[in-house]
Amino acid sequence: MKHIQLIASDIDGTLLLNGVKTLDPEIFKLIHELHEKGIVFMAASGREYTNLRNLFAPVADDIAYLCLNGCLTFYHGECISKETMDTTIARNLITTIQNDPDAEVLVSGEKTCYITPKSQSYYEHLTNTVKNHVTVVDDLLNIPEPYTKISAYFKNGVNENYQYYTDMFDKDITVQIGGKCWLDCAPKDVNKSTGFLKLLSYLNIPAENTVMFGDNDNDKQILQACGYPIAMETAVPSIYKLIPTHVSSVNEGIRSILDCN
Repeated sequence: MKHIQLIASDIDGTLLLNGVKTLDPEIFKLIHELHEKGIVFMAASGREYTNLRNLFAPVADDIAYLCLNGCLTFYHGECISKETMDTTIARNLITTIQNDPDAEVLVSGEKTCYITPKSQSYYEHLTNTVKNHVTVVDDLLNIPEPYTKISAYFKNGVNENYQYYTDMFDKDITVQIGGKCWLDCAPKDVNKSTGFLKLLSYLNIPAENTVMFGDNDNDKQILQACGYPIAMETAVPSIYKLIPTHVSSVNEGIRSILDCN
């Protein structure tokens, strides 16, 4: 695995294992070593830009960001790409989630997320546990920026709700499970590989010189788009079977790559 120019990693379930909320400090040391060798590190997540910058605070200015499952990418503080959802479709989706008694809505913006919470516990979950930058609004159908990713939060788990939303919206948008409690909806045909390939083009890095670590179905396209896909030992069965190379931790994988480059 030589001539690597960029290493990307999913966050939840990949860099953050077993429900851990903060990164192992070793990753910051490894990112510094990658930086010294001219290798870009990319955080590739469904999370928002502000959330990721806070998570990677010690190296926040040294890495690339793929946010909102490919809807946004940032590098050195500049927004490199942005995918937007049709306004009519977005408003229909928001209304459907709002009318679902088991769901809460999260509308992702460029540097904040917008909510009209049904319960105080949802607001507290986003601010204290997820650690998003949250803006509470009266009307999610009229936010001050274009719609990108829209998510539904199911406190008791997303799996039994996935098919309902897929049947209703799959012809118009990309619907994916984003974790135990989250259903993530992006513009049609947008996924992590969308932002990944646009950022690679901006950086003039060929895909064959890249590595991606992932664990879930929303990592599938970006794993297939990179040169060296690596799945976690704890990946969902579909990803574990698809990707032949497995690691128990991202840090372990990066150390091996550093030894070869």
